[in-house]
Amino acid sequence: MKILLDESVCLRLADALREDGHEVLTIVESAGKGLPDNDVWTVACEGAFLLITRDYHFTNAVRFDPARCLGTVFLRHGNLKASDEITLVRSFLLAHPLAEYQGRLVTLSPGRIRIREGS
Repeated sequence: MKILLDESVCLRLADALREDGHEVLTIVESAGKGLPDNDVWTVACEGAFLLITRDYHFTNAVRFDPARCLGTVFLRHGNLKASDEITLVRSFLLAHPLAEYQGRLVTLSPGRIRIREGS
């Protein structure tokens, strides 16, 4: 699967997902920090990526409709250590086939998964 990691996500997640066989592009590695949300969204849509982010702005499905890309996974803010973030994302991707969340907004937090339609 093609995955785009926003700069708000732990960079170690990229290595873990690559180990799992995913094609991973990170904003930090490709464009550097500070890329505007609209530009991140353009990369996600044009490349047909699944966007993984901790940036709450991407939960606005009217502005960032997850149906325009492979989908959006929002990691709810909290006191997640990098290892917790990696486990949370890996566990979700292993347990849920793409058909369940393709083109949708997924909110992940420890012990809770919410999958909803876009705009």
